[in-house]
Amino acid sequence: MSEFAPEAMPAAAADEAPAAGESRNPFSVFGYRVWWAASIVAGTGVGIQSVTVPLFIRDRVAHDHYAALAAAALICQTIPGAVFALIGGVVADRVERRRILVRTYGVAASVSLAYVALSGADVNVIWPVFILAAIVGSAGAFTNPARQSMMPQILSTTQLQNGAIFGTMAFMATLQFGGPALGGVVSDRVGLTSAFALEVITLALAALLFSIIATDPPIPTGKSVFRDLAQGLRYVKDDPSLLGILALGTVPGMLLMGPFMVTLVLIVQDVYHESDTFVGLLVGSMGAGILIGSVLISMVRIQRRGMLLCFSLLGGGIFWFLYGFAPNIWMAMGLVVVAGVLGPAIFINFAVALLQENSERAMMGRVMSIYGLSFSASTPIGYAQAAGQVSLWGPQNTVIVSAAIVVVLGVLAMAFLKPVTRLR
Repeated sequence: MSEFAPEAMPAAAADEAPAAGESRNPFSVFGYRVWWAASIVAGTGVGIQSVTVPLFIRDRVAHDHYAALAAAALICQTIPGAVFALIGGVVADRVERRRILVRTYGVAASVSLAYVALSGADVNVIWPVFILAAIVGSAGAFTNPARQSMMPQILSTTQLQNGAIFGTMAFMATLQFGGPALGGVVSDRVGLTSAFALEVITLALAALLFSIIATDPPIPTGKSVFRDLAQGLRYVKDDPSLLGILALGTVPGMLLMGPFMVTLVLIVQDVYHESDTFVGLLVGSMGAGILIGSVLISMVRIQRRGMLLCFSLLGGGIFWFLYGFAPNIWMAMGLVVVAGVLGPAIFINFAVALLQENSERAMMGRVMSIYGLSFSASTPIGYAQAAGQVSLWGPQNTVIVSAAIVVVLGVLAMAFLKPVTRLR
């Protein structure tokens, strides 16, 4: 039982989830409603941090060094996530998910508290950022597979796709829209220290909410952690459709999110000459697109989800490409919204749903951790290549070149990646 809650509710999947065919509404399950609220709060806290940490670095380094140091901080956060991702999936299959989430979001709240102290004391060095980023990345390796693999234990099969869609709306829209927008406004109007303090509150509240969701206890396998890990890797390797989805998962971090995050502050500051508020709003524009796209997806039944998953690279990539040419901040925000609708909204929702629907429940944590690894291992490469491109031809051209590659990969996936395109 969690130390944050006096009492845990019963496992919702057993008590409340309707039988197949009765309802597709995930909100009819109490456990899902709490999970959804916790995801909103968690996404808000992490989203605020995506703005506050770059601003903390920006205020303490020379302008010419910003891109390289911001990329270094992001790499420090993502590499531990990649290193521990597979172990995180095994742990998610061996330990109750609720307990994992309480502890990892508690760690994230503690890191934000350290930033409150650094910012409040006006510390002018940035080396603590790299240590704190590594701690957050290490915790995230255990957070993501536990949070994502919790949902199939709460919902029935008929509710799972809508549960994944609304879960994406809750987490990703706040991660990419609500949190960054709030972080940018609070940083600009009240101060960076206050924005970090808001992170502490939201992340601690997320830990509290997750602590009251009890799911199925893990079934002991009788094997070591590394044997369980090897079994999960073999399971994915032997399924071409799962392997194809995971291969596609390497593209967004390497060629879209990496360049976007490294160039974000530079584009707002040097290209559009706008205030810090627009750093949050530009990130938030993508979140708005994810929210809009997720709502649209939830309203219709889509038969060829695998083909649409591949199309998301093409459709999203085109509008990221156009974003690189945007003449002003308002045009840039509009293009990023559309890119969010056609790219991340489709990709995240369908990748998660297809992985969960086509994986055995006992393997769910490991499959989702490999999915997380496909993103976390590729994103540091995206940060590094974006920093190199910025030094060669500037932030806008960096976005343009990377997005053009994504468009080509999207066309190739739609034409040749049959194990994925045939998925319904």
